[in-house]
Amino acid sequence: MGKHEFLTPKAIANRIKAKGLQKLRWYCQMCQKQCRDENGFKCHCMSESHQRQMQVFGMAPERVVEGFSEEFLESFLALIRRAHRHSRVAATVVYNEYIADRHHVHMNSTR
Repeated sequence: MGKHEFLTPKAIANRIKAKGLQKLRWYCQMCQKQCRDENGFKCHCMSESHQRQMQVFGMAPERVVEGFSEEFLESFLALIRRAHRHSRVAATVVYNEYIADRHHVHMNSTR
């Protein structure tokens, strides 16, 4: 059995992790980067690109948070208009559909 087999448990786990949503704990909204674990997130936070993004955030934090809030509101309401136009549904159902998209705006980065 080779070292880099396609159907090994480790290879399967890595493919699942790479394609799906990960824990929100290791997500950087400013860079829109998902990290697999604490070490990856720590390395990302030390990266030059993340430091540049944080400098931009430091210059106008209210404007950045307001931008994320507006983007969240617009896309959430667009989902309601598109998927549940003539039906009455709970907000939690719509929110669960919204977060199924891998590139959604996370609630903890909004106001």
